[in-house]
Amino acid sequence: MQYQYESMIRALDEALNAHLAWGRRVFRSALTHTAPGADVLEPAAHEICQLGQWLQSHANLLQTINPHKAKALEAAHRRMHDAIRAIMEQELAGQTVPAAQMDAFEQAQDELIRLLTALKARLITDAIRHDPLTGLPLRYGLEHDFCEFQKACRRNQNAFYLAMIDVDHFKQVNDRLDHQVGDQALRHLARTLRKNIRGNEPIYRFGGEEFVVLLQTRGAEDVQHAAQRLLEAVRTALMPLPQKEPLALSVTIGLTQVQDDDDLSSALQRADQAMYAGKQAGRNRFVLWDAPPQPTLAQRTG
Repeated sequence: MQYQYESMIRALDEALNAHLAWGRRVFRSALTHTAPGADVLEPAAHEICQLGQWLQSHANLLQTINPHKAKALEAAHRRMHDAIRAIMEQELAGQTVPAAQMDAFEQAQDELIRLLTALKARLITDAIRHDPLTGLPLRYGLEHDFCEFQKACRRNQNAFYLAMIDVDHFKQVNDRLDHQVGDQALRHLARTLRKNIRGNEPIYRFGGEEFVVLLQTRGAEDVQHAAQRLLEAVRTALMPLPQKEPLALSVTIGLTQVQDDDDLSSALQRADQAMYAGKQAGRNRFVLWDAPPQPTLAQRTG
């Protein structure tokens, strides 16, 4: 995820520089009374220019970040191209360009630059708030997300559970196989967890080998099924290693239900205590706060 942000920001910078070069070329064409090219005169010029191509290739992400501003950015870019095309057509025809036409171009250009500057700032902020190793959000925005999730669960009349997930015996992975394999294991685990939770349930790298998930369920039975599904997904998702046996991982999960008057700190403390109880009981299991430790699959079957 981090490299995606970096490549996006770099591509945006390149598109902005290309836009400035495009503006200089248009200005030169106006002074020399020569045709500036298809990326100015064509009706679809806003799709041909480098900035337009960047906007098209990142349209889905821009919609995710802010649908309203994404639409405004696209509209400002198109208005700017429409205005400059009209200006250049009049200039090439030897006609006087009305002041209102120049005002329309300048206003669209100013709006475009303002929106692009805000977008770049947002991308940089998001990059800082995401873990460069796993691509997951870090804990910086967790408190805000916790409050919003709490409101959503109340509005939808669903139960809100917070899960604290810790990798079992992770130090042994680093010591036995080295830290590079440990990093690969964390990436592998993050992908496994993300694939096995709902799209509207956020997951964070909380620190080290700990992860936090916000779960929206129908109640205790539902969340226990979800936790068991995560345990089994991690156990069965073996990580291939070159010239070695695949690496098997397991996790311990602490769960707590979040009430309407709960804050993040108290919920995290309860989930952490539940997780610690699971570690003490043998790991590779989930523990629901104020509920007895859940036996492992091996204990249940034999």
